[in-house]
Amino acid sequence: MSLIQNKNFNHSILSQEKYEETTFKDVFIKFTKINNIIFFDCNFVNVDFGSTDIIGCEFIDCNFSNCELFHTNFKDNIFKNVNGSNFDLRSGILSNNNFYNCNFFNSCFRGSKFINNKFKSFLVNNCDMKNIIFERNNYEETTFKFSNLFKTEFKNENLKKFNLKDCNTFLCSIEGTTGYEILDIDKYSIIN
Repeated sequence: MSLIQNKNFNHSILSQEKYEETTFKDVFIKFTKINNIIFFDCNFVNVDFGSTDIIGCEFIDCNFSNCELFHTNFKDNIFKNVNGSNFDLRSGILSNNNFYNCNFFNSCFRGSKFINNKFKSFLVNNCDMKNIIFERNNYEETTFKFSNLFKTEFKNENLKKFNLKDCNTFLCSIEGTTGYEILDIDKYSIIN
């Protein structure tokens, strides 16, 4: 196990193509791009990824804790067996990613966009999901529990395999979306 601690990689490129059994702790990786890197069995603790583009990477058996990801964009990545807690991804764009067996809890996704992603065995628990746009995603075994989806938009979604349990869905909007009729949504608060 290796440790990368108290480092500043702002405006820099990470040097390795693969990080294995590595803990990133109290690290800044801001204002840069992370391209085509494999992270296997890595832990990210108090890492600031603000305003970074993460493209074509693989995160396998990884954990994220207390990370800041303001305006961070994820595109064409694979997340497999990933856990995230107490992280803040505000106003990010997540597009064309694959999420397999991932759990996110006590975190913030406020104002982000999820576009054309695949979710399988995906759990969100007690998260701030206000003002999010979900568009053209593929859901399989996806559950959101005890989360706040206030003013979230669902555009061109099929929600038949999407589960909501005890979530705030007040003023959600639905456009070109099917399957929401069977969800735990206050039907009188939906904006069509």
